[in-house]
Amino acid sequence: MTTKNILVLGVGNFLLSDEGVGIHVAQQLQTQSLPSDVEVIDGGTGGFELISYFSGRKKVIIIDAVDGDCEPGTVLRFTPEDLNIAWRPSLSAHQTSVEELLHFSKELSPPPEVVVIGVIPKETRRLSTSLSKTVKKQIPNIVAAVLKEISILAPSPLDEAACLAKPSEGFPVA
Repeated sequence: MTTKNILVLGVGNFLLSDEGVGIHVAQQLQTQSLPSDVEVIDGGTGGFELISYFSGRKKVIIIDAVDGDCEPGTVLRFTPEDLNIAWRPSLSAHQTSVEELLHFSKELSPPPEVVVIGVIPKETRRLSTSLSKTVKKQIPNIVAAVLKEISILAPSPLDEAACLAKPSEGFPVA
């Protein structure tokens, strides 16, 4: 099996509205014509097993809903180095968080470059496969941010984010 150099991994819970934004973006990217060295995967609510997709990659782009002090719909870009991740063993490999995946990705040899495109959700407690209007209107911006990461020049409709993001939460995509 040939491993493609770039992995785009959409993660989240598709059944909890904005918590599933990574899945929605991955599904949209899967319909687009991307370079042959890019693989897009719907990681769902996968746990530690997702680390197996990182092996042999040069770059991994994770799309997920993230907590932060910014307005809902704000799109953030950050790397594991931007976060202060203190690894704490979890009780189960089935409950592995994205933070733990970021931590363990550094242990791969060679480690891939990892970038997270995070979105501040508006609704995560509503049982729905639909995104809130606030997050849904950001899908083109999220896709543009991912395309920029894989070096496809795409017009970027990103608005200037009026957000004072903390380094532990990422930085507004500009």
